[in-house]
Amino acid sequence: MLPFSRIAVVGLGLIGSSITRAVRATMPTVHISATDADPDVRARAIELDLADQIAHSAGTAVVDAELVILAVPLGAFAAVGAEIAADLAPGAILSDVGSAKQTVIDALLPHLPPGAHLIPAHPVAGTERSGPDAGFATLFQDRWCI
Repeated sequence: MLPFSRIAVVGLGLIGSSITRAVRATMPTVHISATDADPDVRARAIELDLADQIAHSAGTAVVDAELVILAVPLGAFAAVGAEIAADLAPGAILSDVGSAKQTVIDALLPHLPPGAHLIPAHPVAGTERSGPDAGFATLFQDRWCI
C-alpha cells in the first residue's frame, strides 16, 4: 500500500519537476497536482505531462493532497503558506525543499492550520540546470535529505 494517494507540488523547476517525475516512475497510481507561479512553466508542465492536474494557483493545487511539497524560492514561502493554508486537507503533511530550515519554519508555521503537519526537508541534490525541462526521475537516488 502506498503512503499517499494524492500529492501536490508547488514549484516546477528542477527540483519540483524531478519530484513529479520520481512519483510518476515509482508510484504511478498516485494522483499528482502541481502548479508554478509562472504561466509559461505551467504550460510547459502540461506539455511534459508532469502531473495529472496543473493548477493555476497553489491553493487549488493542494486541495485534497495528503502530501504537499513546496519547491519555491525561500522568499516565497510566507506568501505561498498564506495562499494554501485554507485549502490544506486535515492531516496533510507539508514539506519543502528549501535550503534554510529556520527560514522555512518561520515562514510557514504562522499559516499552518490545526491538524496539518510541517516536516521541513532539504534534499541534497541538484544540477546546474533549472526549469521544468531540467528535472529527471532519478535526481534523488542515492542522495541525502536533511
